[in-house]
Amino acid sequence: MIDQFSVSLMTALVVLMGGILFLFDTLLRRPEVSGRLWATGFLSAVLTTIFYLLWAADPASVWPVVCGNAFSVFGTGAMWLGCRAYNRRRVLVPGGIVALAAVAVATATGVEFAFGGDDWSGSVAMFIALLGLAGAASIECFRGDLGATRTALPLGIVFGIQSAFYAARVVVVALDGYGEFFHTWLGTFSTSLLTVILAVTALVTVSVLRAGRVGLRGSVAGRLEGEDAEEILSAEVFQLALRSQVRRAAVRNDLLAVSVIELDGLEYIATAFGLDVGDEVVTIWRRTMTDSAPTLALLGEVGSERIGMITVVPSAAEARRQAMALYRSLFESLGTVEGGVLPAIGIGVALSDVTGYDAERLRELALSTAERASSGVASAVLLAEENA
Repeated sequence: MIDQFSVSLMTALVVLMGGILFLFDTLLRRPEVSGRLWATGFLSAVLTTIFYLLWAADPASVWPVVCGNAFSVFGTGAMWLGCRAYNRRRVLVPGGIVALAAVAVATATGVEFAFGGDDWSGSVAMFIALLGLAGAASIECFRGDLGATRTALPLGIVFGIQSAFYAARVVVVALDGYGEFFHTWLGTFSTSLLTVILAVTALVTVSVLRAGRVGLRGSVAGRLEGEDAEEILSAEVFQLALRSQVRRAAVRNDLLAVSVIELDGLEYIATAFGLDVGDEVVTIWRRTMTDSAPTLALLGEVGSERIGMITVVPSAAEARRQAMALYRSLFESLGTVEGGVLPAIGIGVALSDVTGYDAERLRELALSTAERASSGVASAVLLAEENA
């Protein structure tokens, strides 16, 4: 049987090494907002471990427990914020919620100690905060860009387990207190095991996610100049342009085609072959898009591995012909990347005669169709159907 000290030491070493590796990696890369927030989460985990070790060295001290509990909550909250940032959702107000939660837990811990509390002072407040923040992080992993990539699936599952674990702790403490059942099944040993699993899963997952996102957007899109930077609109501007085009097409009863071109596997290429190769793939992709797209087409970003295209076509057959021509151009251009690195290319086309003149429906249907096309299960170019 492993003694409690050995378990705590193992947990501390895993968290410290994982946090240090991620922070060091952050210094070497060009991180975007999500990467910086995840780095903050790992730094908070490191500080939490240090504070708890200080408390273990001097059990009579109060401030290490106060700080440790607060940073434990803040670290999980920062991981949630990083997931929101990756999905391009706002983090300012949620960031304030995370900060308030950390302050509330620190205050509760200090107050309970002041009124004669023990080592578990402030724990209920911490449990409640962690179950909420971990649950929110889990949900975030299954939506938006994170939900579109299978990479985030393990992280979402582990965050869900963490939320359920702390929910169980709250229920058991409320019904039975910190008794034998709590210490046997939900005590420090179980928490240490969960922490190790979460730390390893988070380190691997967010490193892969960040490598792909940095290679695609953080470096390339920010450095491109001239025609490419002007012709490929940002996601926000492209969405506004799509709504405008839909309104105009509806008035004229034009057949509008919204295509999404997806390159599946960019994050793995950036991780396995390095950011330079990932940058080269994305540079060639974007320039091929601007050179090969129809003359009057509007191009814009619709995700971390996707570019959208809006065209007016005379028929569905013409929309498919344009998509096939673009696919061939991309396949030939990307085939020139050194080392034979070629991501899976998928093009999904949604037509207004299928969806009606609904900008959101056109975009979502084109996205889901492009995902199916890039999976390799069907053709590399697919036209969306009514029941898709």
